[in-house]
Amino acid sequence: MKTHHTALLLLGFAPVLSLQTAAAQSWDKKFVDPHPLPDDLVLPMPCGGAMTFRPVDVPTGDNLLDDDAIILGRSDPQDGYNEFMRHAYVAAPFAVSQHPELRRYYLGKYDVTQNQAESLSGTCAPPTLDGQHPKTHISWDEAITFSTKYSTWLHTQKIPLPNHDGATSFVRLPTDDEWSYAARGGMHVSPTDFMAPTWPMPEGADQYIAAGPDLGGMQRVGQMKPNPLGLYDMLGEASQMMLEPYRLNRVGRLQGLAGGILVCGGNYLSNPDEITTSSRAEVPLYSPQTGEPTRLPEMGFRLVLATDAIGSLHGTEQAQNAFNTLMNKTLPASADAQTALAGLQKNTTDPATLNGLKLIQTAMASDSRARFDADRQALAAQIQALVALAADIWEVDHAIQLIQKSADILKSQPTPLTPAQTAQIANHLQARQTELGGAINGYISLLQAVTNSQALPDLSAITAQQADAIKALQDDRAIQFLMVTAQNIQSSHSGKLPTGQTIKSQIEAIH
Repeated sequence: MKTHHTALLLLGFAPVLSLQTAAAQSWDKKFVDPHPLPDDLVLPMPCGGAMTFRPVDVPTGDNLLDDDAIILGRSDPQDGYNEFMRHAYVAAPFAVSQHPELRRYYLGKYDVTQNQAESLSGTCAPPTLDGQHPKTHISWDEAITFSTKYSTWLHTQKIPLPNHDGATSFVRLPTDDEWSYAARGGMHVSPTDFMAPTWPMPEGADQYIAAGPDLGGMQRVGQMKPNPLGLYDMLGEASQMMLEPYRLNRVGRLQGLAGGILVCGGNYLSNPDEITTSSRAEVPLYSPQTGEPTRLPEMGFRLVLATDAIGSLHGTEQAQNAFNTLMNKTLPASADAQTALAGLQKNTTDPATLNGLKLIQTAMASDSRARFDADRQALAAQIQALVALAADIWEVDHAIQLIQKSADILKSQPTPLTPAQTAQIANHLQARQTELGGAINGYISLLQAVTNSQALPDLSAITAQQADAIKALQDDRAIQFLMVTAQNIQSSHSGKLPTGQTIKSQIEAIH
């Protein structure tokens, strides 16, 4: 009969005590962080190793219950049961110096490598270049065991870690929402690019996505270009395991059935043209053939640095105060019903009836709060879409102006334009004008829809939050698009829907 110690060794993870006594020379930076950045967080590992993390900022403010409403997935209903657009929320524990409006978490800069997995084995074998390949052929349970062993080692070695109100920090697998938010570029991309299939790839997708027959197999980590957050191999290379199980998409939200292993980002065997930041798949937790935990050559993982949600009595008090503030916020949609319930409670003495009314009141408050959050999230998404449409209007309008100027220059030349050239310019101009009209009409239609939002009282707060996110990109023009959009929403709400010409003039004036 194998002992627990023997079982751990067979999995490749030795007891922590043996790691504490292991002495080894610190690894060369090529095995730790081949592409260092000033704000990298580098945590030591046993045997002289280390693991590098990247900060992921979230615009949530300093309220304990604040989170950022986002939309994940893609609009194409093809494979919709898996990847369709859905509402999600992301938050982070760690404060950002001099930026009280932000919180951050830390995500592994690279996939966990074979060298790093070996550092927790207790053998202290020197790292190798071949060992810089992602650690694959590992089950979900073994990835959890790895993160547990690493967290325990960090604690026993008293390694200083980012702190959140005294809460214990640790490493774990990322959640689907944490991974997806970071993969898209988080606050480092515009709202339009965040909702796109991939982050901007100016040098071409083949420079960023490690996948396809030309790749020749799994490669060492960090060989491709990073995403806007400085994260490597988020798409292709090794499929990355998530903390929570796979769930189907029920047209806009995740379905209730918990399934097998959730992996994201595709892998080196995937068609690179089909990999997006929405790519997700289910892997059986146990092999149907052998009954053993599933281990695949294309399935790996990376870690996130996280904390407990509440780290102290003070944190508990903060959470309750934040909850009370949200709970007591007057929501017009339920005001009449709440008043009626209060009247019934006042005129009823039967304990059972009072208890039933209390349950109804609590359920109504919870539902009302959920609907309010959904309305607020929808308004934020609509504002993002309006800003994106404004950018389209600006770009198409300037393209039309350029075509007209170019045509005037050509007409002034000694050699006259041929009829075919004149027709080509006219057709090109007409196509752009049609595109401009469609963008303006879409902008007006969306303005009309926004006018009916129940979250309009929070318009200023939502606009300010989005402005903070755009400022981080140093995109002054997008800020102006946002301000014009907020102004137009207010005008529409007051019954003064701007005309297409007004919108065109507003956006033309932006420099």
